[in-house]
Amino acid sequence: MNQSINIYDNYQIDINKYPRNHLQYRITDIILITFFMNCEQLSRIIKCYEDAYYHHNECKEYYFNFEFLLEDNNKLRKNYSAKELIHLMKNIEFGINNNKNNNEQLKFYLRRNPPIDIILYFYLRNKEYFQQLLNDLEKAKISYFQGKTYNIKFNIPQDFYDYKQSNMYSALEIFEIYSYSQYLVKNKIKKNLPIPKYLSG
Repeated sequence: MNQSINIYDNYQIDINKYPRNHLQYRITDIILITFFMNCEQLSRIIKCYEDAYYHHNECKEYYFNFEFLLEDNNKLRKNYSAKELIHLMKNIEFGINNNKNNNEQLKFYLRRNPPIDIILYFYLRNKEYFQQLLNDLEKAKISYFQGKTYNIKFNIPQDFYDYKQSNMYSALEIFEIYSYSQYLVKNKIKKNLPIPKYLSG
């Protein structure tokens, strides 16, 4: 007996629809599901840098408590002040630029830093990418319910994955994948956000 997930009103999809079996879509489906499972955390990360700059310029105190769950379920934690966040981005960017012409040197440099700093750096470096993804999700929901055509091109972020794939998704597909991701979370099935690929292996 097939199980179904209710998307809205009486519209349902089979629980096994996503991720699709076809290799062209399977990888991007899985990555989209992972990001949608962690929407709230991505939103907090995106917002922290803007908040840090605002409070730093206003000479006000600001702290961002960053927690990151690894695949082995160990949790990294660190509390960053506004000044620490701003310096973190500048210092690591400087180190990367000095080592970018040598892959081994770059990996060595990144691994000498605390892993949580490197993880936060790469998520902040890709904040526009994640913000666009969250914006696309909201536009897909609105467009679908208004009966408008809306498509997004989803590119895999290269700081986190070696796959060089991209796929077009309709508003309905985005809405379905998001609903599926929330169904999994509700049932305590959740995939953690990826670490930057430079720290793996």
